[in-house]
Amino acid sequence: MADPAQNAAGAGAAEQARTAEDGAAEQTRTDEDGAAGGLLVEVTRRLDASGLNDTVRSLVADSLAAPGTGTGSPAASLGKGAVLGSVTVRGFRGIGPSRTVELPPGPGLTVITGRNGSGKSSFAEAIEVALTGANRRWLGDDGKPAHPLQQRGWRNLHHPRDPRIDLDVLVPGRSSPVTITRTWTGDAFTDSQAVAEGLGPGPGPGPVPASALGWDEALRTYRPILSYSELGQMLTAKPVRMYDALATILGLGQLSDARQRLADREKELAEPEKRAKAGLDSLLAALAETDDPRARTALAALARPVDPERVRALLAGAGSADAAEPIRLRRLAGLEGPRVDDVARAAERLRIAAADAADARLTDAGDARARADLLDRALRHHQRHRGDPACPVCGEARLDDAWAVRAAEQIDLLRADAAEAETAVRELRSARQHLLALIAGPPSWLPDAMRPVWDAWTACREIIEDDVLASSAEKTAAALADACHQVREQAERELAAHDEQWLRVVPRLAGWLRDHDEAAAAKPLVAAVKKAREWLKGVQAELREARMRGVAETATMVWRHLCPESSVSLSSIELKGSEGYNGRSLELDVTVDDAGAPALSVVSQGELFSLALALFLPRATAPESPFGFVVIDDPVQSMDPRKVEGLARVLALVAETRQVVVFSHDTRLPDALRYHRIPATVLEISRQDHSQVSVRTADDPVKLALAEAREVAKDLAGTPEVLAEVLPGLCRIALEAALHEVVMRRVFDPGTPSWKAAEIEELRGRGGKLVQLASLALFGERRADGVVHAELTRRLGAETSQVIGWCNRGSHAAVDVSDPSARIDRTARVAKGLRRL
Repeated sequence: MADPAQNAAGAGAAEQARTAEDGAAEQTRTDEDGAAGGLLVEVTRRLDASGLNDTVRSLVADSLAAPGTGTGSPAASLGKGAVLGSVTVRGFRGIGPSRTVELPPGPGLTVITGRNGSGKSSFAEAIEVALTGANRRWLGDDGKPAHPLQQRGWRNLHHPRDPRIDLDVLVPGRSSPVTITRTWTGDAFTDSQAVAEGLGPGPGPGPVPASALGWDEALRTYRPILSYSELGQMLTAKPVRMYDALATILGLGQLSDARQRLADREKELAEPEKRAKAGLDSLLAALAETDDPRARTALAALARPVDPERVRALLAGAGSADAAEPIRLRRLAGLEGPRVDDVARAAERLRIAAADAADARLTDAGDARARADLLDRALRHHQRHRGDPACPVCGEARLDDAWAVRAAEQIDLLRADAAEAETAVRELRSARQHLLALIAGPPSWLPDAMRPVWDAWTACREIIEDDVLASSAEKTAAALADACHQVREQAERELAAHDEQWLRVVPRLAGWLRDHDEAAAAKPLVAAVKKAREWLKGVQAELREARMRGVAETATMVWRHLCPESSVSLSSIELKGSEGYNGRSLELDVTVDDAGAPALSVVSQGELFSLALALFLPRATAPESPFGFVVIDDPVQSMDPRKVEGLARVLALVAETRQVVVFSHDTRLPDALRYHRIPATVLEISRQDHSQVSVRTADDPVKLALAEAREVAKDLAGTPEVLAEVLPGLCRIALEAALHEVVMRRVFDPGTPSWKAAEIEELRGRGGKLVQLASLALFGERRADGVVHAELTRRLGAETSQVIGWCNRGSHAAVDVSDPSARIDRTARVAKGLRRL
């Protein structure tokens, strides 16, 4: 845990970065706030000013107002700001017996360190698995579970029974945590189930499925976890997946839904033309095989350009020698009743609209608006005459500030009631008109036997009650359609017997003509629907670009922090294509020394991970996310010292408003935090035999090593031969920690060129003798041992070289430990001097 001085200095270190990014952050907040509540208002405003004709405008409005329109922004039932309290793991991955990591709640940075194999990533994966039931390590590029053989190794080898993960989640406004518990019922990794406890107002109720949290969609949209494997997969995933991952946070789902409804409407309207075109070739072939003059006439009428009126006259028998009976039969063969499916949909829409209107009638829209306007005028009077609280009407009531607060709240409620009631009434009127428009009258030549059932159908137009109209229309439409079907079948049988070959093709010709007529009638509406779709597509593209701008600015800000000295610049991020386009992709505008280049082919591995982080953070920290935490596993991989410094600054910036939990085996991140005095809680994970894992707060590594040396000296006082083998190594660890601090200070020094910092890092990573580490601390390079000892003696005195020599000798042979306390005190003095280099 950083001390108060570090906290104060860390706040100052973060201030510079925060000031530089205020513009981008504020733009993102503004864009997202507008996305949450003003999308339809904005689209309606644009629609009113579009200049589109009434038909197209009505189609757009109807598509937006249709029931079931999604918001495109999933919200969790627990509200926003949830953070992690602790994670307890047993029998999972590298953790055997149960161990708990307590996490500081609220905004702040926690770094969990440990060597490779210590179990730290097992805790990171446990958080992911507890929340999602999956682990990106065992998911393919398509997001689906990998083959069972690839999922082996999830159980701990030393403690395989009853694996379990408990994740305590702290939610603002709740006095006790919500605990998510995941257990396994089988041997496969996928045989797990999760429950949540503590969702009630108090400690109860008992466990419920974890889905009751309402986080399933939010975990996909605002995924707050970046695992080690996912970090590498983010930029190797298919472009469509990368597009969808970012598009979901823009809150334009309503427009996508509306466009899909228009597409479905266009497809429905285009069906008759599709059927007419699909059946034309086979109809022409059938007519060509029919030895009848009327068939030859039909062939001529169907030649390009098609003459539908000639076909109609031919089917009606005009100008032919046919008797009246075939004419009547042909008419009956083409008799069409109501489309039952269309009537059923219209009736259901009317029922829903009637129910909504009935609910809305509990409020009076006109009265609500009048009352709201009256209160609004009174409120304006109060604001102009604050010194005179008397009511201008009665002179008695007091229009004070308390009254003004209540009046403002009442105005909002009354106007909401009025708007809901008016919307419901308009939808009811539209639904009723739509159903009545389907009730057509009978043809003049309708047989008398059909008139009663058709009259019952047209009589529905006189029904006043909406629910009765819906039921009667469905019932009579079904009866009439069935009657028409029977009449057509009977007429077709009689025609077949009357005209044989010719009459065999007449139904097909009549069917083609019906489809052609429907297609011709629908053509203007199809054009209008296409225009509505194109207009809505353009508006969505403009809004997507505007909202994406805030996300892109945040991502480029993160990139600039992570790669301040890179020759690669990230200029912009764009979503190419629309949601329904299979070729949609995420486009990264990258330049190398001002020359354009493909993003993934020009960046280094460290820059690749930096780019993945830059794309992850805007999504994970979106204002609509219910999560107040971010978990990142091993982001330091392949980063050079300057990128590690940038990462520390980015994490500090995010930690101002989020709980940030970072797992890392690389000590450079804690080093950078200490160097820049960035406040952070640092926990250390270590693993002993049989998967025994321990968790402790990391302290000063020099003090820890010296304290351990004193404990060992006390414990081994009676066995000096054993102490001689152990004590020099522990003292050496203290000196190494002191020298390591000096070396990293040199690496992170802004005056050290990047190439030099990388060179020092590379030399430090090679390991070697203690004197070689001292050489890096003194000179920033390796020099001869004699030169190093001479410089140490010059700067710090002979004792420093003597203690270093004693530690080195102790790693190969027995040394004098007759006075261990004095040896440790000398080591402490030398370490203190080394840290001042």
